[in-house]
Formats: sequence, C-alpha cells, structure tokens
Amino acid sequence: MHRNIPRYLFVYNSLKTRIENQDFMPGDFLPPEPELEKVFRVSRTTIRKAVEMLQEQGFLLIRQGIGTRILDFKATQKLQYVTSFSETLREQGFHVGHQLLSLTFEPAAGRLAEDLNVKEGVPLVSILRLANANSLPIAIMSNYLLEEIVPGIKEKSGKIGSLYAFLEDEYHLYIDAATDYISARIAEPDEERLLGIQEGEPLLIVKRVSFSGGRPVEVAQLKIIADKYEYSVHTKDRPPRAVSSS
Repeated sequence: MHRNIPRYLFVYNSLKTRIENQDFMPGDFLPPEPELEKVFRVSRTTIRKAVEMLQEQGFLLIRQGIGTRILDFKATQKLQYVTSFSETLREQGFHVGHQLLSLTFEPAAGRLAEDLNVKEGVPLVSILRLANANSLPIAIMSNYLLEEIVPGIKEKSGKIGSLYAFLEDEYHLYIDAATDYISARIAEPDEERLLGIQEGEPLLIVKRVSFSGGRPVEVAQLKIIADKYEYSVHTKDRPPRAVSSS
C-alpha cells in the first residue's frame, strides 16, 4: 500500500479498477467486509468508507441484510437522437433480451386517445414486455400502437426486439420524432416482483409519444429501475434576456 495515499482511497481505487475491468461482473455481490478486511489488511471502518464512496458514485448498491451489489447499468440515452430503450442499451454494450408478457387489443380511451390524436374507441395494440440487460431485469415496457398501422402484428410478435427496428423492418414505419415525459416514483408490489427489486425502491418513469411523418403513432411507458439508467441532455447558449423598459 502506498504510504502517501490514505488507506480508504487505496481500497476505493483498487475496487473501482476491478469493477471497471469487470473482475466483478454487473449483478455480482462484493465480497463481505471480513474478507475485504483480510485482503486489504485494513479496518472495517476503512472498508465501509471506500464502499460508501463507490455507492455514491453509482458503482455499488448496498442492501442491508443482503449484500453489496455491483452496478454497471448506467446506460446513457442522449436526448438529441430518437432511439429506443433497447437500442440505447445495445449501444452501451449490454446484451438485451425481452420477455413478452402480453399482446392484446383495446379501444383508445382518455389520455391515450388524446396523445394519439384519435377518437375514443379507435383500436389499439397493447404490448407489455419485460426488458433484461445482461440477463437481469431492468424495465417494464408498455407500448400502445394504432392497430391500423401494424396489421397482423400478433403473428409477428416473436420478432419484436427493439420496437423501432421491428416497425422499420416489418412495416416500413420510421419513427422520426418523439416527446418524452420523465418522472419518478416508488415501485408498486407487482413491479417489484417483475423487476426483482426490494420494497420501496424508486423507478424512473418515462412516457413517450412517438411520431412518424408528423403523426403520433405510438405511446410508450417505461418503468426503469432508477439506479440502472440515466438520461443525458446537451444544452447550448442562454436564452435571450428580456429588455427592460425602465
């Protein structure tokens, strides 16, 4: 151990390097404190300080009574591009899988009808899926499409991976714009069960209205485990300041 570096920083740097090099894989648990004490020959207080620093920076998730899990799901979606959730994860190097939970047909009603700019009662396709990143659940995905633009979709449901790519390949439908509404809330019991998370954990809720040729064609709602995803927005310049008349 380098004498000029505080012990907790040495432990922090060593563990951070191992996580970044994937000596510890996402989803694995960090060795227990007594084992780390022996490896680094330091006190439990030193180990805890290093681990808490790693948790604050998003590398670890400490769960009392369960263990300390390695996190590596900080997939960043750049908001200036129209990409699907699945495409973003793949671009970040994750293996993405989907479990189709249901595909049903229902009439448009209420806010859905408003978002899609159709009359209530217009037929919609409702798709409910569970998204996995590196074999671990990361999001519950609900998609609502106008039935008229995806004829025969039930027979093609096995081909749905990235929804945008599916629409392009099967229906020559290109999503060229989207509006996202982002919020957060605590997971509900059925969501905790599907995502394999603990009671009280937060979810990132993303509602998206997707457009093709200026027409709204799809509404999506994503319920994402909050510590596994982030959005990145690049802004430029300040807005013009109002000129005072005084």
